[in-house]
Amino acid sequence: MKLKLRHCYVFLLVFLSGLQSIAQINLSAPIPVDPNVRVGKLSNGLTYYIRKNTKPDNKVELRLAVNTGSVLEDKDQRGLAHFMEHMNFNGSKHFPKNELVNYLQKIGVQFGADLNAYTGFDETVYILPISTDDPKIVEQGFTVLEDWAFNNLMDKSEIDKERGVVLEESRLSKGAQQRMLRQYFPKLFNGSLYAERLPIGSDSILKTFQPATLQRFYKQWYRPNLMAVIVVGDIDPAEAEKKIKAHFSSFKNPVASKPRPAIIPIKPRTKPEAMVLTDEENTNTILEVINYLRPAQKIKTWADFRKDLVEDMVNSLINERLQELTTKENPPFVYAFTGQQAFIRGYEAFVSFAVLGNNSSKEALDAVVAETERARKYGFLPSEIERVKASLLNSAETAFHEKDKLQSAQLVQGYLNNFLQGEPIPGVENRYKFVSQVLPGITAAEINAVARKMPDNKNAFVLLMAPAKMKDKLPTNDALLSEMVAATKQEVKPYAEKAVAQNLMSETPTPGKITSETKNDKLGTTNITLSNGVTITLKPTTYKNDQVLMDAWRWGGYQRFPLSEKDNAKHAANVVNEMGVKDLSPTDLQKFLSGKTVEVTPYINDYEEGIEGSSSVRDFETFLQLVNLYFTQPRRDESLFKSMVTKEKGMVQFMKSNPQAFYQDTLMKIVYNSNPWISVIPTEEEYNNLNLDTALSIYKKVFGNADGMHFTFVGNIDLAKAKPLLEKYLGSLPATPADHLFKDNNIRPVKGVVEANIKKGKEEKALITVLWTGETQYSREENMAFQALLDVLNISIIEKLREELGGMYSGGLRGAIQKRPYVHYSVSASIPTGPENVDKLTNALLAIIKNAQQKGVEQKDLDKVKETWKKHYRSQLQENNYWLDNLSRAFIDQVDPENILDYEQKVDELTVGDLQKAAQKFLTMDNYVKAVLYPENTNVPGGVKKTF
Repeated sequence: MKLKLRHCYVFLLVFLSGLQSIAQINLSAPIPVDPNVRVGKLSNGLTYYIRKNTKPDNKVELRLAVNTGSVLEDKDQRGLAHFMEHMNFNGSKHFPKNELVNYLQKIGVQFGADLNAYTGFDETVYILPISTDDPKIVEQGFTVLEDWAFNNLMDKSEIDKERGVVLEESRLSKGAQQRMLRQYFPKLFNGSLYAERLPIGSDSILKTFQPATLQRFYKQWYRPNLMAVIVVGDIDPAEAEKKIKAHFSSFKNPVASKPRPAIIPIKPRTKPEAMVLTDEENTNTILEVINYLRPAQKIKTWADFRKDLVEDMVNSLINERLQELTTKENPPFVYAFTGQQAFIRGYEAFVSFAVLGNNSSKEALDAVVAETERARKYGFLPSEIERVKASLLNSAETAFHEKDKLQSAQLVQGYLNNFLQGEPIPGVENRYKFVSQVLPGITAAEINAVARKMPDNKNAFVLLMAPAKMKDKLPTNDALLSEMVAATKQEVKPYAEKAVAQNLMSETPTPGKITSETKNDKLGTTNITLSNGVTITLKPTTYKNDQVLMDAWRWGGYQRFPLSEKDNAKHAANVVNEMGVKDLSPTDLQKFLSGKTVEVTPYINDYEEGIEGSSSVRDFETFLQLVNLYFTQPRRDESLFKSMVTKEKGMVQFMKSNPQAFYQDTLMKIVYNSNPWISVIPTEEEYNNLNLDTALSIYKKVFGNADGMHFTFVGNIDLAKAKPLLEKYLGSLPATPADHLFKDNNIRPVKGVVEANIKKGKEEKALITVLWTGETQYSREENMAFQALLDVLNISIIEKLREELGGMYSGGLRGAIQKRPYVHYSVSASIPTGPENVDKLTNALLAIIKNAQQKGVEQKDLDKVKETWKKHYRSQLQENNYWLDNLSRAFIDQVDPENILDYEQKVDELTVGDLQKAAQKFLTMDNYVKAVLYPENTNVPGGVKKTF
């Protein structure tokens, strides 16, 4: 369950815009509806949205939105809005019992990843992406929506089976966060229904409700005038409209139905309140100040839109300052946010939020409130305002360039928000017209006037949540309230900043030369070698109009350094990321890059080292300049280094309080015999071991020599323009021929059968883990059989452990065959359940695996996986990220990059026999680790048992 909090500037970043010669906007005019979407309403009140969009082609995104959620439940229905969502996958008129999931898997729709749904406080949304290359599939897609809306069979046996699944989902949500949430929600929502109607509901009701109670909710709230059907994709709008009318026009609203409240009443707070909560399993200290919770103004006219824009600019400005505070040597918080934002259906709030490290609540409150007071009293500098405007215009321009490349799944959300919350959907041209005309006219005086109106804290709700180990250092409720009052009385001075750099490079590097160039017409790639030995693959595409992606890496990694230098080597790239390049701190870089789309990140992992990033077409040269500087001029800043160490230590100190984190850390120590190279949870000691000069020296050793580094670029690349820039900024990198090898530190898992019971946590929750590991030889065909086996077995696991036994909500197998530091495989089964179900589900899991080994998997399940893989492949071929990953990995793994072209053929060649062999080879019953996480109060004996 998540509160839908909209961060201050997210609304702006989705603006789709472009310069056009068009008439001035009338601010008093209502915001029009996007002319590219067909919006209609049937006579029974059902709303529909239809949009033709060919990205990706041969695919359509279908949604059924029901304007009802948990807040509309009666007292005896708590949890049934969510339960109803589950039941819509378990028996309907055209798809009885589990036939819906079975059918959709056959046509390549993956349960969970593609086919899904969610229930919130105020709405329930069903998600169905399907292909449009077969008219029968399209017709059945609308039939699925119809069944979800009106044709559930309410089969009692299916209801009883689903109780276990929903109760397991409820079990998963239990823990520190929910325990604290249930304490502060009544205060936060000031006694409204939101505090009592969490979507997951009440376990006692979920166990005992009668089918008639669920039927009552379904008949009352699943009605046409509370529904919308949304169709976005590669489909003829006229045909889609016909199908909507054919499938939904005949249904009627119930007689004397309850009215659906526009918003649920929340009483205004009449006095300030504070609450301090602790929990033994909480891992971080969180501070929140909710200054008010009030009905939000609807955005109906362009004037409303403009007002919202100014408020969001104020949010952005103040949060830039808060981000700057995190770079202090002793930062007052790890992260902070403050501003006005949407909070819950129909309400807005002014919220301040901070994640504390080792700081006190007073330090964090003083810092956050001081920035609010500083902005209120002195406003913002013209330079700050110009940077925010530049960033907004850049985002608008980037989005406009991509107006014909938007994925259908992106467009769907806007229409959902329009139906459920009344948010405007003006479309690309109208939005750009607004941004381009209004933004330049927004003055500093106007922005500062809005800043002066930021609320005081007279009726605020202050919440502090912390680990129980911090209890003695925390204020009382009254003391926390006093800290907030005192924070507002601080004396503040005007904000000052140094001049922002005008360029990245003071000197132009001496260019290298392209010494060889070859083309691969099949892949559409160009491979070049520069005079310093750096190699590059370029893949121009038209999948995005304004995107260039890059990944560069080679063998190496931090494990090639001595164990005594492990921590410094592991974090060397992170240290430099925190300090910046040349004479520019990360804050300076952020200011310089305002109005540009550039992102660059160096990295060092176990066995590889490299640098990745992205840019717009316009900023490609700036992008390459920054790449060059990360290789040649990493910045040393002791204050920022200490700031990083302080923040990281504050974040990790209580991580082992989380039962699952403790479990995973303990399990890996068992599997790898406490090998010092293996760790799951970072420790304070790890950060105490960091030394600035050592880390920087390692970084320079890694990135000071670009020899062997292979760069892959994918996106809208003009080869003629790109080549001279690559020669200048990559060809000039220092590169001395050397061997670039990873190191095998002989990290090997235990052999034989190992069983472990690990106890941690209060809740009645268990987690079953079974790990299979071993050495192997790599072949492409066997790797595909290996992955197909896991996907096929996951179908059986869902059918048996979830649907038949009702013992879990989610879980299954995942695994990989890896080539470094030696060719090896690992498979992990993860099954969350109740302690009482551990033996039953473990036996069921192992029986599924043994059956695959002895009898093989079923052809129908392999066919489902094949169809899903091929559907995903066809969509992914239209994405830059997919090409980047495949081309880049072809270099690092030393495989043929043309493998991407015959993927479907290789999928078709897979047989049930291939999967049976894979099951026998990789899931052996004489070499695995089985561990179970139990709650602390269980009677099961703890410890480790080994059988060799």
